[in-house]
Amino acid sequence: MSGAASDRAPWRSSRAVMGTVASLDVRSSVDDAVIERAANAAFDELQRLEATFSTYRSTSAVSRFSRGDLALHDLPVEVLDVFDACTWLDHQSAGAFSMHRADGSVDPAGLVKGWAAERAAAMLPKHGIRDWALTVGGDVTTSGWARPGRRWTAAIADPTDPMRVAMTVVLPPGGAIATSGGQFRGAHIRRAADDDGMLSMSVIGPSLTWADAFSTAAYALGRDGLDWVGRFPDYRAIALFADGTCLSTASSPECVSRRA
Repeated sequence: MSGAASDRAPWRSSRAVMGTVASLDVRSSVDDAVIERAANAAFDELQRLEATFSTYRSTSAVSRFSRGDLALHDLPVEVLDVFDACTWLDHQSAGAFSMHRADGSVDPAGLVKGWAAERAAAMLPKHGIRDWALTVGGDVTTSGWARPGRRWTAAIADPTDPMRVAMTVVLPPGGAIATSGGQFRGAHIRRAADDDGMLSMSVIGPSLTWADAFSTAAYALGRDGLDWVGRFPDYRAIALFADGTCLSTASSPECVSRRA
């Protein structure tokens, strides 16, 4: 039994979780029973984290903290880790990203989905699976190869019609992609320029945690978000606009660079 990518038909499964759908695509040459155990472990981890972080569940640690039922020092370590990351990103983006809603309640959704997906994906190599793509609500994290010698690719949805593909990008080895936009907008996004015509911002890089968080902050920043993402090594951004244009950071070859 080998964990290497093969040319066999891909193994796929999905589960409703975190208010969306999580899908796993495995290309490793591993027994189906092993893959099923690994997939269940990953999906179960997503559901556990949803129960911890969901702002829609009154029993979650985040909801209890927002109500004042839990003190900061009573929170699980993983919640404190996410809060720390959100605070750092708030400072880095000069407040474009915030885990606080207008009413003062806490909502770390702009970071936690990518973070949770990475935590769930960490279950897969424990079962000997090396070649996989895990998608949670359209954001993707990968490992290994889609086929022997072929890297994973991901589609960026047309923000005016989510059933259409605007473009396809090749991900870096072990890479990830996340997209934020009007259809994904939540209380954690406070846009600096709602009239700039930007419909979506996608960020590609080695970590889905930060690709997700950077796409949220960069979308909030508008066109300036492209230059802002360019400050972070190994991450690149692609913005789609209502007039059909596509702008990117200088490091992204998929469309015209903003600096061109």
